[in-house]
Amino acid sequence: MIADSLRRRLLLLFLLAVMPVLILILVTNLEQRQMATQSVRAEALRLIQLTTSQHEHYIEGAKQLLMALAQLPSVRSQDAEACSTLFSDLFKRYPYYTTLGVANLEGNSFCSPLRASGPVNLLDRAYYQSALERRDFAIGDYAVGRRTGKASLHFGYPVLDREGQAQGVVFAALDLKWLGELAAGMRLASGTTLSLFDRNGTLLVRYPALLRWTVGTRAADSPLFQAAQALGGSGTLEVADLNGVPSLFAFAPISSNRGEDVSVYLAVGIPKDAAFAPVNFIFVRNLMVFGAIAVLAVAIAWWFGRRFILRPVDALLQATKRLQEGDLEARTDLPPGQGELNQLAGAFDQMADRLQSREQQLRRSLAETTELKNLLDSVFDSIVSGVLTTDLQGRVTLCNSAALRILGYRDFANLSGRNIAELGSPLGSLLLAPLYRVGHDDEPVIGLEASLEIPPRGLVHLRFSLSSLKGQERTQGVAIVVDDVTEKRQMAAQRRLLEHMVSPAILGQLDPEHLQLGGKRAEVTALFADIHGFTSISEQLNPEDLVGLLNRYLAAMANAVLVEEGTIDKFLGDAVMAWFNAPLAQPDHVMRAVRAALAIRDTIAVLHAEISPLFRLSFGVGLHVGEAVLGLVGTQERMEYTAIGDDINIAKRIQEHTGAGQILISAAVYERVKEQVSVNPVTRIQAKGKQKPLEVYELLDLK
Repeated sequence: MIADSLRRRLLLLFLLAVMPVLILILVTNLEQRQMATQSVRAEALRLIQLTTSQHEHYIEGAKQLLMALAQLPSVRSQDAEACSTLFSDLFKRYPYYTTLGVANLEGNSFCSPLRASGPVNLLDRAYYQSALERRDFAIGDYAVGRRTGKASLHFGYPVLDREGQAQGVVFAALDLKWLGELAAGMRLASGTTLSLFDRNGTLLVRYPALLRWTVGTRAADSPLFQAAQALGGSGTLEVADLNGVPSLFAFAPISSNRGEDVSVYLAVGIPKDAAFAPVNFIFVRNLMVFGAIAVLAVAIAWWFGRRFILRPVDALLQATKRLQEGDLEARTDLPPGQGELNQLAGAFDQMADRLQSREQQLRRSLAETTELKNLLDSVFDSIVSGVLTTDLQGRVTLCNSAALRILGYRDFANLSGRNIAELGSPLGSLLLAPLYRVGHDDEPVIGLEASLEIPPRGLVHLRFSLSSLKGQERTQGVAIVVDDVTEKRQMAAQRRLLEHMVSPAILGQLDPEHLQLGGKRAEVTALFADIHGFTSISEQLNPEDLVGLLNRYLAAMANAVLVEEGTIDKFLGDAVMAWFNAPLAQPDHVMRAVRAALAIRDTIAVLHAEISPLFRLSFGVGLHVGEAVLGLVGTQERMEYTAIGDDINIAKRIQEHTGAGQILISAAVYERVKEQVSVNPVTRIQAKGKQKPLEVYELLDLK
């Protein structure tokens, strides 16, 4: 099997060696065909030029003849008998003319060498009218005579009297048979054709003559005429002739009026078979010589390969098979020599000797490498952060225990070999583009974050950092470090929540890590401030202005609370709920709440000075001190810091009984600050949800 394959390759090698000869033969044939084409086209163009030159000669001769005839006395005097006798004699001397004659100003022919069956009138002939109008030689169109059936070209020349007035037109028709006779007199290549068409595709001249294509035959649909018409000017094309034979044609348009519209198309063609016959003969001869050389080369290659290549190679193959099976004693047993195969056999034997000694070294190195790998695996698995590695295509190659835990996989088998894009949305789509950038641009990506659902942990927040893995001075993969930042994100959310509830001074002292879901009981002073009259005035303003007015009042009340380092729980429509002494302890929290209530009154008074009396609103504030449960309420994803308890509700009920611009405090508040405030006497209110009336005081000011 192997010997046959090698023999075929040797034969292919010898064939490749002689292939340039075949290519040279083909290229030479192509060049010869191009040269033959150029030669044929040049010959056709030469015939075209010769024909057009002869055509110009005949036209000039016709002009000279007509000019001379126009001066004859018998022509000027319109002596029909004398003129006809003279023209009959001339007609015999000029066989290339189909007719000669003279017509008077009415267009009637009175002088002609031919007897007509009826009167001949030339008044509608273009050359007749042109000769009279221009007072000069005129050339008509090419046409096939209705009586003669011959293709001819008509000429006219005016007959003038001594005063230069036109008396008639002397005319002649040139028989185009001279074209065929001209072609017959040349030594043309076998199969050469000459064709003349008028502008409508009517065949005027065809050499050699054909039974099918006679003078006057319409050939407008023939490829030959269409090619001449499409070419427009002079040039050469490869097209089928009137018989459908592929030929090389030269074309030339001929104008009957020297430079005006094309009147006829002249085409000279030579069949391709005739043009390429010598080239084809040389090509076939060269191919036969090449074939003989190729057969001889194959025979030599067969014998040489068997004698000097296949036998040594077979010995090498047998020794290689034994070595492959583990027999390090395998040798080729070929004698040393100068040939390449003998040297290869000697090198093989030396290689077998060295393999025996290196096998033991490899076993020792393998044991050491295995021990080092186990150590590195232990270190890799003990890293707290999750670590994954991928190849440049994004397939996971390594993963430690932390990464499995963070990403929610049980073992590495569920992750090994998977593409990053298969990890699911949004993780796969998030990492795919950075992974490509790191792997191909060697640009690390730090701090890439994503939020995703990982059963059974729920929503987690992860941070990824990606960097390239180098090996052999090039990037071989990407290392991905993943950290679980869920708790940090939660603490950041808690801090952002508190930023809207407490003053910056309190926020700077607060540790959000101590705030957890749930709550704890603590004493607080609750404050409820409400805007009075907001509902009635809302009917007078558009929604945008109404919201703007409301925000100005709420901002005034909220700022008063924050100045005293209170905590704003929430905005309840047109009211504010706040408390003091939480989340940080404030020994004077009751007094802080009192000052905040008075500050609300003063701030709103300043606000009233800035707005129209039509849009001024009043307020009411209620204060109470007692215990409440404070803490984060909600879930890890959405939570709020609030206070819940009956004493909070009491503060709300007290505020609901306030009048315009009134601040009411509970008896518990009054007991704490009675030495520092001025109040109106006690009054009792019936709070909703309470059986006993509540004692309240109207806060007037600080003492």
